[in-house]
Amino acid sequence: MMRKLWLLALMALTSAMVMAQSCFVEGAFGGGAAGTPDSTEPNAFFGLNVIHAQCGDREFQAGAFRFATRQENRLIEIRMVRLARLEVDAQNRVATFAGPAVMTVRTREGVRYVRGVVRVRVRDNRPRGSEEGEPDTIAVQFFVPDREDPVFAYRGVVKRGDILVFRHER
Repeated sequence: MMRKLWLLALMALTSAMVMAQSCFVEGAFGGGAAGTPDSTEPNAFFGLNVIHAQCGDREFQAGAFRFATRQENRLIEIRMVRLARLEVDAQNRVATFAGPAVMTVRTREGVRYVRGVVRVRVRDNRPRGSEEGEPDTIAVQFFVPDREDPVFAYRGVVKRGDILVFRHER
């Protein structure tokens, strides 16, 4: 009987400690079509879902990012393989993330695959479902080893879809 009481007390104490820990989850997700601010039609399509969660000493980070655009006579697709870094400024609703990626370049001459690192910055300017105010923005840069400047860069505003940057604590 005493052993059961100790076990119950230990479980209650553990539960209380878990509940007392500060936990947070932050990140960004969204998808849609983007284009230059002065255009009416989009020229790029994207999807993103990046998250970082921490509760006490436990931490978790994961994410996915896909991007495609047609420029000149080529189709460029970028797929992030793994989320390596995520920074969220929830007050200004800006998320910046990076990770190893593969860029696929399709031209009439063939297909080329390039391994590198993608860096993405998104800004959540509008409340979800609203058409008021400045549109959400996305900026993408792709880097290869041994070069400090990006081999590909894109900046645009969301024409269709939405980006949500968030941080929740408890």
